[in-house]
Amino acid sequence: MFKIDVDNINGKTESLYVFGKQSILTELEDNQIILNHSCRQGHCGLCILQLLSGDVIHQDCLVPLSQGEILACQARPLSDIKIGIRNF
Repeated sequence: MFKIDVDNINGKTESLYVFGKQSILTELEDNQIILNHSCRQGHCGLCILQLLSGDVIHQDCLVPLSQGEILACQARPLSDIKIGIRNF
């Protein structure tokens, strides 16, 4: 089981405990944390998050990512992680 610390999404910081078998996007939705997204396939880039700490496994995507960015729809935790909204 992994801990996901969600930093300042929906105006607060929350901790979730997940098994890591689903994407981070799905895990967040299952815990009533809603992110912008459109395709769920790594094409639109709307669900980009900052990975603040920890490790994830990331499936291939067509969206260019900067250092420390992940697509919530294509990433699963490999350890306890801390994520936050991307700074534009």
